[in-house]
Amino acid sequence: MSALEKFGVEIFTQHNIFERISADKPFRPENPAFIFIKSGTIKLRQHFSDLELSANMFMVTDPQTIYEMVSVSGDFQSRMVSYKREFISALSLKFNRLITYRYFRQQMNKGVPFPENEMEVVWKSVNFLKYILDSETEMLYKKEMVEHLFSVFCYQMAGIISKEDNYSMNQMSRQEEIVFVFLTDLAEHHLTERTVEFYAERQSITTRHLSSVVKSITGKSASQIIALIVMNEAKVLLNSSNKPVSEVSSILGFSDQYAFSHFFKKHLEVSPRQYRHQFEN
Repeated sequence: MSALEKFGVEIFTQHNIFERISADKPFRPENPAFIFIKSGTIKLRQHFSDLELSANMFMVTDPQTIYEMVSVSGDFQSRMVSYKREFISALSLKFNRLITYRYFRQQMNKGVPFPENEMEVVWKSVNFLKYILDSETEMLYKKEMVEHLFSVFCYQMAGIISKEDNYSMNQMSRQEEIVFVFLTDLAEHHLTERTVEFYAERQSITTRHLSSVVKSITGKSASQIIALIVMNEAKVLLNSSNKPVSEVSSILGFSDQYAFSHFFKKHLEVSPRQYRHQFEN
């Protein structure tokens, strides 16, 4: 049984992080996580932008997002704190809102730098938590220790994120808020709703206004982002399962396999079968 299943949290280093981050194809994390970079760089593609992280930066990953690794440097040193969502839900709503907001800022292609001395403290906390998780010594209250150490880590992160983001969160422009809600709605409804009209109606604004705002903030139109999300979903289903193409098209809400194949080929210039074949060789 993994530490994640047993204790609700698991820590990966640069030596085994690629057990959870697929290096050669799009992937969806099974659980949310914090990824810290102590040295070197890693570049990930998420949704519609590339995010490059270097020393003394961190990012928040979420199972609703599909990622693709673009590159990693030879001197890459990292820790990934992966956790069960329910393990963090007991913490304050303010903390959860900060995490959500931080995740949104990342979508706008912004990594999170923080001072080296703060990184050092968090790094030590994570390493101590890892030491307890990895220890083979019988510990009477190991589960409770892990829970409390993880809480300490979360409050450290809440303090850092709050300091960095509280002002900007309060200053979130109306345009950013529209994009934030659009991306949140899209994560929830993209399997059944693909029209810009649906997402505009959710916010009681015109399709023209939604498209204009999304384009100005992200550089891509609302319809392009909808297609990107669906394509990413399709890629993961095709390369991480043996489901027939007809079943994948049904999961993605297409009327039939032909409609799905036409959509896929239009955006990637290869058919779903040809795409899947690339990962079988």
